[in-house]
Amino acid sequence: MVETQNEHILRIGVIRAGKIIEEKLIRKRTTVTVGTGTRNTLVLPTTDAPKSYPLFECKGNEYYLSFTDKMTGRISVGDKAADLQSIKGQNLVRKTGSNYHLKLSDASRGRVSIGEFILLFQFVKPPPEPARPQLPQIVKGYWMRNIDWPYASSFGTTFVCMVVIWIWAANVPLPKEPTIDDIPDRFAKMIMPDKEMSKPDEDGAGAGKQADEPKKKKKEKKVEETAGDGAGDSKEAKAASAAVRRANMEKKVSGRGLLKVLGTKGPGGFARGGAVADVFGDGSIEGTGEGSFSGIGGLDVATAAGQTGQRGVDGAGTTAEIGDMGTRGVVGKAGKGTGRKNEARVVARVTSAALQEFDSDSRSQRDIVKAIRRRIGGIKHCYEKRLKRDPDLKGKIVIRFVIHSGGKVIEVEIVQNTTGDSELGACIASRVKSIRFPATDGGETSVTYPFILAPGG
Repeated sequence: MVETQNEHILRIGVIRAGKIIEEKLIRKRTTVTVGTGTRNTLVLPTTDAPKSYPLFECKGNEYYLSFTDKMTGRISVGDKAADLQSIKGQNLVRKTGSNYHLKLSDASRGRVSIGEFILLFQFVKPPPEPARPQLPQIVKGYWMRNIDWPYASSFGTTFVCMVVIWIWAANVPLPKEPTIDDIPDRFAKMIMPDKEMSKPDEDGAGAGKQADEPKKKKKEKKVEETAGDGAGDSKEAKAASAAVRRANMEKKVSGRGLLKVLGTKGPGGFARGGAVADVFGDGSIEGTGEGSFSGIGGLDVATAAGQTGQRGVDGAGTTAEIGDMGTRGVVGKAGKGTGRKNEARVVARVTSAALQEFDSDSRSQRDIVKAIRRRIGGIKHCYEKRLKRDPDLKGKIVIRFVIHSGGKVIEVEIVQNTTGDSELGACIASRVKSIRFPATDGGETSVTYPFILAPGG
C-alpha cells in the first residue's frame, strides 16, 4: 500500500549490551523479519534467534506482533502496559500453532527480547525526506560555456565525414581482378616487347653473316641426316658418315675451354710452346739450373729427357713422410718443430677483496658483490686474452662506478691499474658498465671495487 502523509510508520531500534547498534524506519507497510539470515530486515547474529522469523506481520494495512513462548517483552497501549506472558490469556491474542499474534495500533509501543538482543518499537510520524543535493547555479551549464566550439565543430565534421566514407566503402563492391585477356594490346607489347633484329653493318656484311649462320647450321645438320640415312646402303657410306660426325665433333670441342689451351700445336703438328709442351716436353733446360735451386732440399734438376732425380732430404734417397713436412730441408729456423700448431693455454685467476668504498642507503653490499660475481666470467675473459700475449701480466685494477636507482651503471672510472696494461683496464671497465644491478627506490650508489689478477697454476 502506498503510504500517505498522515500515516504513522514503524520505528525499530536494536539494543545489545545496553547500546543501540541499529535503528530502522519502515516507511512502507510490509512484514518485518528477524533472524540470523542475511536477507532478513534485522539480522541478529545469535544462536537463540531462528534463521528467519516474521516478528511484525503486515496483513492488509495493520501490523500484528508475532511472538513465541521463548520470547519475553512488554507491550503498552496508551497508559496500559503488560508483559507478553500475561497477554497470552487475553482475547486480544490469537494463537496459531506455537505462535501468538497481537494486533497493534498507532499508539502501541514496547520491547521484545530475543536472546541477547532487545528490540524496541513504536509508531511515529514519518520524518520529511532529506532534500536531494543539488549543484549550485554557477556550476550548472559550466561545461557548455567552456567548450572550444571551433575545435568541437571541426572534430564533429571530421567524424561525420569518416563515418560517411566508411559506409560508402563498405557498400561499394570490390573491382574485378583483371585477367590476361583483359589487358590491352598496347600494354601487352610493353610487357612482352618484340624481338629486336640486329642492325646491319654499313656494308651489309653483318646482317648477311648473321643470316647465313642459321642456314649453315641447318645445312650441316641436313648433310649429317643425309649421311645417316644412306648408312644402310653400304659400308663405305657408313664410314663416311662416321668420319663427318667425328670431324664436326673435334672441330666444336677443340676450340673451347681447357681443351683449346691443351690442344695448342706448334710447327709440324707437335705440341710445342703451349701448355702441353711445358708439362710433357723434354726435361732438359738451357744453361744450368742448379744455381737457381741451390739450397732447396729434396729437389734435383733433370739434365736430359727421361732423367729422374731423387726426392728426399738433402739429396738422400729416403722417402718423406707427412710428419716430416716443414721440418726437413729448411733454411734457418723456418719449419722447426713437430709440424703441429700449438696455441698457448693460459689459466687466469681473478679475485677481489671487500669493497673499498660504498655509499648507499637503499642497497646492500651483498647484492652488489653477488651481481659482480655473476659476471666475473667476462672480466676473466679480458684478463686471459691479454695474458696470452704477456704470460707474466698480473696486478690489481680498482674500478669506481656509479649505479642508477634503476640498476644501470651510468659512470665508470679506473682508479688504479698496477698491471700497466691500459687495454686490459678498458676491457674490465666496459664489462663492469654492462652489469645490471637490482633496482631500488633510493638514489644513486657509488662503489669502488678492486680486482686482483694473477696467472693460475
